[in-house]
Amino acid sequence: MGTGVQRHARPALSHGPARRDRPGRKNYGFDGSGRLSARLTCPGDSTVPERPDDMDYVSGGQGLWSTLDDYLAFARIFLGAGAVDGVRILRPETLASMTSNCLTEQQRATAEVGGMPLFRGGHGFGMGVAVVLDPKKAEPTVCGGREGAVGWPGGFGGWWRADADDDSVLIFLAHNMVERDQLSRGIGLGVYEAITRFQALASADDR
Repeated sequence: MGTGVQRHARPALSHGPARRDRPGRKNYGFDGSGRLSARLTCPGDSTVPERPDDMDYVSGGQGLWSTLDDYLAFARIFLGAGAVDGVRILRPETLASMTSNCLTEQQRATAEVGGMPLFRGGHGFGMGVAVVLDPKKAEPTVCGGREGAVGWPGGFGGWWRADADDDSVLIFLAHNMVERDQLSRGIGLGVYEAITRFQALASADDR
């Protein structure tokens, strides 16, 4: 399990390829009794252990291989009006569209994941990111922060948030490969509890 917190520091953008061959790198899930166990693929065999060298298809929304540093570089786009370290990645108007709620009130009220409400409380949804509309009602497992903060929770334990108001990025990465029937029995929920606590501790100076 790895976590990263960044405030006001400015690491350079990473231009090298993601390292996929680190010794000892493992994904983790839970066995039938709820004990932590190593696994090679995601639930339902929806992934492969490593990206094949001859794979041509690239999904922009899932299945990406990367590093914590590159994740941080991506999140910092939302702090600098679309630019990182003086490098323009997105036009400001594009970023504004991405971070503006695109959902109607009905869509927000009915959106669910696994039977749980997703945007009913303090969130909207822009282009690929959750947007905090009401900080007091925003669920931390989606993303917290001040009004206008953005982020997204991954399906298998990854979580991030960028808050331009205080120039901060929070990243939480955990290999949490949990089957749906395990979640229904409460197995693996500790990761989401850890995300909630991580965000509360990292944001303690906001109060």
